[in-house]
Order: sequence, then C-alpha cells, then structure tokens
Amino acid sequence: MTAPTPRYTFILIHGAWQGAWAWETIVPRLKALGHEAVAVDLPGNGHNPLPPEEVNLERYAAHVVDIIDTTEGPIIMVGHSMGGTAAAQACELRPERIALAIFLCAFMLPDGMSVLQFYERYLEPWMRGAHARVTYDEAGLLSRIDPASAVEVFYQKADRELAEAAARRLTPQPEGGRRSQLKLSGERFGTVPRVYIEAREDRSVHLPLQRKMQELSPCLEVYGLDSDHAPQLSQPDELVALFMKAVAAHARTL
Repeated sequence: MTAPTPRYTFILIHGAWQGAWAWETIVPRLKALGHEAVAVDLPGNGHNPLPPEEVNLERYAAHVVDIIDTTEGPIIMVGHSMGGTAAAQACELRPERIALAIFLCAFMLPDGMSVLQFYERYLEPWMRGAHARVTYDEAGLLSRIDPASAVEVFYQKADRELAEAAARRLTPQPEGGRRSQLKLSGERFGTVPRVYIEAREDRSVHLPLQRKMQELSPCLEVYGLDSDHAPQLSQPDELVALFMKAVAAHARTL
C-alpha cells in the first residue's frame, strides 16, 4: 500500500497594496486537492483597521502566527512579493510548524535587511516596476500605486478585464512593513525548508532582483513560470501545480 498524501494547511500571504483577495483563484484549487488554505489579510492594508503608524513587520508576523496557532497539522507557508518578509518572520517564530516555505517572486531576504534597503542596494535605473511608480501621503506613512501602473507592472499577462478589476482592488499600503528589517536566525528560520518560484516576465520584482535574493538567501530549489508578477491571476493552474511539485519534493515531515 502507498502512504496517503499528507494534508497540509497553506497559509497564503499577499504582497504590497493587495489583500487576501489576491488568492481567490488559488484557495479553491488547493481545497479541491484535499488541502486547507487560509489567505491572510495583513494588518493595515485596507481590510484590517490597524493605523499605519503602528504597522511593521513584527505586527505582520504576529498576525500570521495567530493564524498558525489556530490551525492543526503541517503548514505550507507561501509569501508573494512583499509578503515574503512576513512569511519569513513568521517562520522564525514558529519553525516547528512549517513543513515548507514557498517564496513566490517574493522578497526572500537575509537577517537584518528590509525591502527598502534591498531596493537601495540593488535596484537599477532601468527597473521601472512598482517601487518606481508609487506615491505617498503627506506623512509618508502610506504608499499607493495607481490602477493603470498596476496593470502594466503586475498583471500584464492576465486577461485584461481581470487585470483591471484586480488593479481597482488595490489599497494604500502602510510603509512600516517595507521599512522593517528582518530578524532571522539559523537556529529557527534556518531550519525551515524553502524554495523559490520565479516569475520570469515580472515587471515589478524584476528577474535579476529575484536572482539576487536567491544569492543572498539560498534555498533548496528554484522553480519558474513564464508569468507576470501575479501568476495567481494569469496562470493559476500552473502555479498550483508548482506548489504541489515543490511540496512533494521538499516538504519535511513534522
């Protein structure tokens, strides 16, 4: 007899300016395969009322940990784009619960680095992705990206109507999350198996940036899609298939 396939809970963390809605195409597909899936709304992102001055990576991670602590069984942690930092920091806090961490064209950064510090060091002038297009409120606490730019740099390979609808759902993003430095240790985060999924036609987190992050924070394996920055919308079936391939190859037994 073959052993039954483990049942996992996928915790799905969205990127900047998004919400749990960014995973609406993925959650039902994972559930159809027999797994549980929880899409997170990060604090302060427009769906959670935390004031922007109180938002930072520590608050993001605590919110994710609250979700981890209400689930049973092994967890597959998935971070998309900026959500990679929240995924990593949550793994640092609950490494014993995480069977695998998947970074989807995400910020997979080393200890002591923030998203904005990474951009300061490695962003090149030709890279005109989301970071180059954001505007800020007067206090500098909130950033936003306009829908036309979002279609161009996030959703260019998706159906145009779906892309425009997704772009209209984007909300202002507290900057505290992107400014916060990761606090990771080899003894905790370092024990969690992790893989990376490249979006090879990403116009926001450009492919050279994704590969620089893999260099700074090596992982077990790198997969790839010929997708834009949001394969959840443009290639959901292919993305879920890669999730399952990665899980079969690298998820540890807990």
